[in-house]
Amino acid sequence: MSFALKLSGAVALLLSGLFCGIFLSDRLRRRRDLIRAFIELLSGLKTSIRYNSGELISLIKASAPNYIREFFMTDSVDFDFYWRNSVLKIPKAYALKSGDYELLYGFGKNLGATDIAGQIEHIELYTEFFKRALKNAEDEYRTKGRLYKTLGFFAGASLSIMLI
Repeated sequence: MSFALKLSGAVALLLSGLFCGIFLSDRLRRRRDLIRAFIELLSGLKTSIRYNSGELISLIKASAPNYIREFFMTDSVDFDFYWRNSVLKIPKAYALKSGDYELLYGFGKNLGATDIAGQIEHIELYTEFFKRALKNAEDEYRTKGRLYKTLGFFAGASLSIMLI
């Protein structure tokens, strides 16, 4: 095998390892950003419920930030079906954990079951839950994100050295 071919293969291995690490790190960033967007949704929804009257589905659609608005554009009459369908639209690329999905489903399951004051308390409670999940996601992104990039680079470098 010629040296140029080995060198190009080594560079390809190095870059593929690095890009794999960057991809895994980016999934953690997307999870963090998605949880932030849900906290923003809860804040806007709390304000909408307090000061506007209207159907809960339309209030959620109006309160959803642009980053996650596409998940909430489903048309439905039944709120439970609407919420479950909206959460199911979140792609796997956001790397949500099972606890994140439980939090999302739990929020939608009990929303709208009480009067306005009860709904606002429900939103405030889940805002705190989402803030904890956000802190966890930020810590994970800060530590594992860097680790994934570094491991990807060194795995690619190791394979490259073995090839040469």
